[in-house]
Parts: sequence; structure tokens; C-alpha cells
Amino acid sequence: MQHLLSPWAQAAGVRLPAFAPMAATALAAAALFASMGASAQAQQHQHPTTVVTATRSASALDDTLADVTVVTRAQIESVGPGRSVAEILQRMAGVQLSSYGGRGHLQSVFLRGAGGSHVLLLVDGVRYGSATAAAPVLANLPLELIERIEVVKGPASALYGSEAVGGVIQVFTKRGQGAGKPFVGNAEVTLGDYGHKSGAVGLRGEHNGWDYQLGVSRVTEHGLSATNPHDVWNYDPDRDAFDQSAAQLAVGYALNADWRVQAQWLQSKGTVLLDEGAGNPYADMRTEVGRVQLQGQVLAHWRSTLSVGESTDKQINLQSAYGDSRYNTRQTEYKWDNTLTTPLGVLLAGLERLEQKIDTSDAFAVRQRSINAALLGLNGSQGRHSWQVNLRRDDNSQFGDFTTYGLSYGLQLLPSLRAYAAHGKSMRAPSFNDLYYVSAWGPQYNGNPNLRPEQGKNNEVGLQWRHEAHSAKLVRFDNKIEQLIAASSTGMTNVAGTTRLKGWTAEYGFAHQGWALAAAYDYLHAKQANGQTPVRRAKHQANLRVDKQLGAWTLGASVLHVGSRPDIGNITLAAYTSADVHAQYQFTPEWSLQARIANVGNTRYETAYGFNQLGRAGYLTLKWAMR
Repeated sequence: MQHLLSPWAQAAGVRLPAFAPMAATALAAAALFASMGASAQAQQHQHPTTVVTATRSASALDDTLADVTVVTRAQIESVGPGRSVAEILQRMAGVQLSSYGGRGHLQSVFLRGAGGSHVLLLVDGVRYGSATAAAPVLANLPLELIERIEVVKGPASALYGSEAVGGVIQVFTKRGQGAGKPFVGNAEVTLGDYGHKSGAVGLRGEHNGWDYQLGVSRVTEHGLSATNPHDVWNYDPDRDAFDQSAAQLAVGYALNADWRVQAQWLQSKGTVLLDEGAGNPYADMRTEVGRVQLQGQVLAHWRSTLSVGESTDKQINLQSAYGDSRYNTRQTEYKWDNTLTTPLGVLLAGLERLEQKIDTSDAFAVRQRSINAALLGLNGSQGRHSWQVNLRRDDNSQFGDFTTYGLSYGLQLLPSLRAYAAHGKSMRAPSFNDLYYVSAWGPQYNGNPNLRPEQGKNNEVGLQWRHEAHSAKLVRFDNKIEQLIAASSTGMTNVAGTTRLKGWTAEYGFAHQGWALAAAYDYLHAKQANGQTPVRRAKHQANLRVDKQLGAWTLGASVLHVGSRPDIGNITLAAYTSADVHAQYQFTPEWSLQARIANVGNTRYETAYGFNQLGRAGYLTLKWAMR
């Protein structure tokens, strides 16, 4: 999704990464967390979790040699009403957020300080986002139809190619597998402040080798004014409403004991009012993602997956003072992944082709490109040692060949303590905007067809500790990006020198006797190659969440603290702290009632200068789920 924005907003964009040395006080705080123990997902430790994003094949979360966070459906439901996908992710370690207003407006997610264009978004394994901006499009994803989210922090270009410089976010929609019966229904309805009304209905099941999931959702709210008087170009005090209708379908069939075919489809249509001059400008948004996949056992040790996936991101801006515009992206992927069990571990071998096409009202000289890729990987363990090696070769029709790699090694120091080290090379190809955009705001934002891809190298070390109800993680990372694409006085350019993203992440978790606690602290000291600090990324961010099960009641609270951040024009965004509380009562096995108050203290803050965020808001949700 691409809004028309003021020069400040466009300059802030999603391009600027970060670094700097760790302060002694932050190191002490991180060490304290490590001494306490655990990951922010402690409640999952009693039930081993399988993830796929970190290795591109099913792996146990505890065995991965990467910094991975899993957001479950239960977590989404407890904090989700009234929030977007990006706002859910902001409450996880290593994730920061910049938002141009309330729900439905443009949002950027920063993983470990990397810019929004350095984050790859997958929906059910399919690449999704804007090829004009080369950035994830999160604002129109229907949270009500999402089952779980996996976030891999750190470069993953050796697995997924361009954009995966700061990490990968993979969204998984709901499925019928595991329903246990032919028909299992669920429904929920929510009412809240700012005119929020939302509802979702789902039906899933499995029978005689078939499984299916069907879901629909609807969200409307009158919201708040996206801008405030700080935005001197576009301020309009009217409320900027948002509405969204979405549907999701998944069907699978087991052909026999070894082979399975499945298909999934997601569509979301949204409308959001914008503050872009006089009148009633609005954006009409369309999201669609689909995939067909055949997976099975070729031989005893050889499993193969063939898939065809396609995503479309469409936005039409209408009645704007700057004129109507459209930004449409279609991405089609063909993938063949193979995993072979060997004495050294699981061998991954794959081929893929990506075709990107854009349709825009801007006069772009080139509107399509293709990328062919081959990849190899090995993921295994022996005794106290574990390893992951990945190698990928991309052939881009515009930029030629690029090789990326990832090397990770883990050592079990004690039964409850493991250390790991990782090194990886990443890349990002220039977006169509980077290359061909012509700005009405001045030549400094114009595209440059002579741009070269960015290249990065990342080093990280980590400690993972687990003991009974406790778990902990401490990660040190240093991501260096060369040829950063950024605005200059004459247009977009590759900046000479090294941009560094350097810092620490510490997490602690506890789950025992109905208690669940998760805490995280992030320290980031960012420095661009030109010596400037990238905008909208805080040195300090911390979050804390506590839940307690008391019979039929579940009570919880969470706190998010974000430190001060620089913004465009030598402006400093003030630090802020926001707290939420929630309670749920399960009055029958199938019916429950949830209440949530977001931003209890009614904290006023900005994640982008001149753009408002919601104040205190209450939500009441009635849920029904067949057992």
C-alpha cells in the first residue's frame, strides 16, 4: 500500500537502518534478564512449537539457530481487538513501529532497527507487499482470520532472497487440519470506542481425508483524525474512518498416506479516509493472496513440495488534493522445495521463480521483472553441536546474479543452556519507486535507474536458557549494510560507506500454575553511513506482559515503553509508555466474554511527527467456539 504523503513522511519512509555501541547500563540490564531466564513465549514451552520460517521446513522452535518469535492465536485474541497486525507485532522483542494514523493507514515495521523496505512479508508462504515501495503492506491484513505469526529477526536472504535484510514476517491464516470432526464453528463480535464494530464467523472440519476452513470478517470504525497541527501540509481535524471486509478459504485432501494437495485463498477489501488536503480523500485497498500446493514423500528420505502462489496489492487514492493515483502490484511465485534426510541433517534443495508486475498511474519506464533462484541448505545436529548452512543464487532480470548465504552454529553448554553464533549475507534490489518515481515534492525524491542493490552482512551471537518454568534469551547483533539506497539532493542514490544496526535483545519468560509472564528489552544504537541516526527508531524499547488463570477467569495486563526517537527536521519524538488490561470469563465451554482497555492512561504520543495514535479505548468481545 502506498499513500500520498508529505515530503517529510516520504523522506522518513522505510529506507533508513541503524547502529552504535552498546552502553554499559544496557549490557547490565541484558545480563540481568539472562540470569533470570527465558523467551517471551514461555507459555509455549510446555507444548513444543513447530516453526517453518527459520529453515523453510518444519523445525522445532527450540532447535532453530535464529531469533524467532511466535505469536499464537490466543495471544492475538487477548490483545487484538481494535489493533492492526503491525501493532500486535510491536509488542514483541526486536520490533518497532511507525504509523501514519489509526487503523488502515500506512505503517512501517522495523526489525532490529532495519527499515521497512528491509523486511519481507509472507502470507501462507507467498511473498506479499508493494513492489513499487518494496515494503510489507500490513494495514489491510484481516487480523480476525489469522491463526499465527512467525517473526524471524536477522537476515534471511539466503532462504528468501531480496528484502529479507532485517528479517521475515510470515502470517498464517486458519486451517481445517486438526479439527477432529466434520463441522466446527466459531464466531465473535466486538464493540468498542472510536465507533469500533467488528465480527468474524468461521467453519472448519475434516472428514475422509478432506479438511477445510471458511472464514469471513468485517471491521468498521470512525477512528480519529490521522493528522494533527504538526502536519502543516495535510492537517484536517475530521475523523478518518476505516472499514474492511475479508474472506478466507482453505481446502486440503490427503491423496494417500504420503501425498497431500491443498489450496488457500485470502481476500480483503478496505477503505480508509485520508488527510491529504481539502475534501474527502480516501484510499480504496484490495489484498488477495492464493496458493495451490502438492506435497508428499517421493522416497523414504525425500519429501517434495510443488506450489504456485500469487498475491496482489492494490490501492487507488481518490479525491486527493494531489490528484487521483493508483499503485498495484502482482507477484507470482513458482516453487519446488525438496527436503532429504541425511546423516548430516535435513538437506534443503529448491528452485523458484518470482514474477513482479506493477500497474501505476506514475510514468515508470519499466513495469515488470523476474527473478529465478536456486537454493541449498543443511540443518542438523550431533550430540552437543548443531548447525545450519544456507546458500542461494538469484538471477534478477534487471540486476543480474547475486549470491547470499547464512552460516549458524550452536553448542549445548549445559543441559539447560545453549549458545549460538550466526553470520549471513543479505541483499535488497531497488524497488520500482527507487528506480523510476518522479516526485512532485522535489528532485531529492526522484528515482534513479542507475541504482545498484544493497548488500548486507550480519553477525550475531545468542544464549538460550531454559529450566522448568523459566526460559531466557540474550542476543547480540551487528548488521552492516553497504550501498544503502537513500534520498539525496539530486534523487535516490547508493550511499557510500557502511550503515550499521547494532544492539542487544534480552527476553525472559515464566509459565507455572496459571501464571504466564513475558518480558523483553531492546537496545539499538543506529548509525547511517553519513553519520546520521535513522528516524523513528528508539534506542530503548521494553515490554512486559502478565496473565493469570483463575478458574473460569483469565486476567492480564501489558506495558510497552518506547524511548525517544528522532524524526525528520531535527525533531525528537517523545518517549512514551502505554498500558493495556484485559479480562475474559469462560461462562460455558463454548461461550466467553472478553473486555479490554487499551492505553489505560490515555497516553498521547506520535510514532511519526504530525500523525495521531489512539488514546484510551475500551472493547467488549463475545466469543463462541464449538468444542
